[in-house]
Amino acid sequence: MTTMEIRDEREERARYAAYVDGVRIGFASSIQVRDTVLLPHVEVDPERRDLGIGSMLVRRVLDDARAEGHSAIALCPFVRRWVDLHPDYLDVARKPQPGELGAVNSLVAADRTMRLLHHEEPKFVASPPNLAPGTP
Repeated sequence: MTTMEIRDEREERARYAAYVDGVRIGFASSIQVRDTVLLPHVEVDPERRDLGIGSMLVRRVLDDARAEGHSAIALCPFVRRWVDLHPDYLDVARKPQPGELGAVNSLVAADRTMRLLHHEEPKFVASPPNLAPGTP
């Protein structure tokens, strides 16, 4: 029997990860900035896409943010679409405001640099999303 679980790996890797029988099949990066959680990227193994794994990851991140009294900024296009489809999460998640993008880009780039220095490159990712100013 196949067992899937979503693990909170914020302390070790600043992410939530989905595992099937102990093998990581996806993750949602999260960067904590005071009382706000930035969600720059969600990635699922290409062979397991369209099974709802990305949705389960986003739901878990946002449920935890809500329970901890935090808000979330949906940077990843997948997360932005997910929030549009789940208006019951608008109390915790929102899209970035145009004036926030410069600072957010810097934080995401710094976080990625630290991961690379610690050899923590995500398994499925070729490059992070482009978060240039003006990106919807």
